[in-house]
Amino acid sequence: LERLPVMNIEVTDVKIYPFDTTGIGGNVKAVATIKINDVLEIKDIKILYSNNGYFIQMPLKKTRTGDFVPIVNPLSRDLYLHIRRKILDEYKRIMEKYEKELTAER
Repeated sequence: LERLPVMNIEVTDVKIYPFDTTGIGGNVKAVATIKINDVLEIKDIKILYSNNGYFIQMPLKKTRTGDFVPIVNPLSRDLYLHIRRKILDEYKRIMEKYEKELTAER
């Protein structure tokens, strides 16, 4: 269900940029860029890891008061789940490919 289009809105392309901040105490694993229906691009979606597993964080903007507010916010839970599933599936695929390449080099 999460992989299917929601209200005719579909993630048509996902690009993953591994960006692991674990070494400096962060929990960001990568940054993603997605295309919606090949007409809208959303950049700077963070892939994070916590004790509860992987999740995504939509782009945020820092205000003058130091608070962070969302720039893009899916208003439908089904749409959020669709976006999350597409991003995390691609992240998993990229990381498995990377692991295979590392293993082959050894």
